[in-house]
Amino acid sequence: MRLLAALATALVIGGAVPSPAADDFVVIVNPSVVGVNVRRADLAAVFLRKALRWGGGATAVPVDQSGTSAVRKAFSDSVLGMPVATALQYWQKQMFGMNPLRPPAVKGSDAEVIAFVEKTEGAVGYVSRAATLPPGVKAIAVID
Repeated sequence: MRLLAALATALVIGGAVPSPAADDFVVIVNPSVVGVNVRRADLAAVFLRKALRWGGGATAVPVDQSGTSAVRKAFSDSVLGMPVATALQYWQKQMFGMNPLRPPAVKGSDAEVIAFVEKTEGAVGYVSRAATLPPGVKAIAVID
């Protein structure tokens, strides 16, 4: 319940300072997700499926990049606080545990992540800094 309350304030409109560790990727969300910032711990909770909803109650739909991509490595290290291999082990345990969870969908490129986020309400993903973002997605800052 505390995690849900934390997510209720996770996406805030304001002047919080983005983390410099987020320099290798950009977090993007579907325009249905309210706010311009998300706390690193709350974003990790969404990607690890420890939090299933955004603060406003909408379902959070995370999407990962390929396990071999440089942007996934940067995101995993910075946001999840673990290497990609450890995140993959986490998902192996979650899928076959007492209360099985499915990992986020995986897309093979920035373009595929952008397309998924653009068409999926509540979606969140990450792309390389070099990606061109269309009007159908918005970038949000990761704050500590």
